[in-house]
Amino acid sequence: MSALRRINDALPSASMLVAVLALVVAAAGAGYAAGKIGTKDLKNNAVTSAKVKNGSLKATDLVREGKFKYVGKSGAPAFRTGGEGDCVWQLGSSLVPGLGRPGFRKDRFGTVHLAGVAAPADGGGGDGVCDSGAVGETEDAVAFVLPGPFRPARTQLLPIGTTGGILVVGRNGLAAPGLSLPPGAVAALGTGSPLILDGISYLPAGSKLVAGRTADRLSPQGRRLLERLGAA
Repeated sequence: MSALRRINDALPSASMLVAVLALVVAAAGAGYAAGKIGTKDLKNNAVTSAKVKNGSLKATDLVREGKFKYVGKSGAPAFRTGGEGDCVWQLGSSLVPGLGRPGFRKDRFGTVHLAGVAAPADGGGGDGVCDSGAVGETEDAVAFVLPGPFRPARTQLLPIGTTGGILVVGRNGLAAPGLSLPPGAVAALGTGSPLILDGISYLPAGSKLVAGRTADRLSPQGRRLLERLGAA
């Protein structure tokens, strides 16, 4: 009997067996879950920057950079002709060989970038003269119109010297004394001026980083600037 007692004392208790069994089952279950959890099991925005190992992501893991859409090509807007065919916008390379074709793209962060050069020329329609400064001829200034997703939230005005400039019209269009341009219009200020788009970047309408939804309104300073540039 003493030998049996010693054997019995050496055996684990029933509670210890239950605890060990529960531990084994839990470990097996965790391993099973780790092998079965997929992207559908994760909630949106569940993985944050703090959970991503620095330097572990590659370019292929990020949103792809948008490719340029070139004016006049398939899937992109056409060059404008002044509304009456009297102001034909064309490639800047028709004047200076080697200049880039006007185009636009959106990068992986949502910023829109413009590039290239467009140039105006007199056409055979209307009054036959490309002159956006004439009464009722503001349409002559528009080289092309950006599609909705690429339009800025607010109108961009980029002066060039004291006699010219570039307008990239916001989603609400632009109306001022002597000036009326549609949403998304990319226009030249100053008769006969080419559009040099390289280096123009902005956040488009609808971006989470752009606040406010008020309509475009020209300040008195803005009106004076347009008047000085000969657009109003």
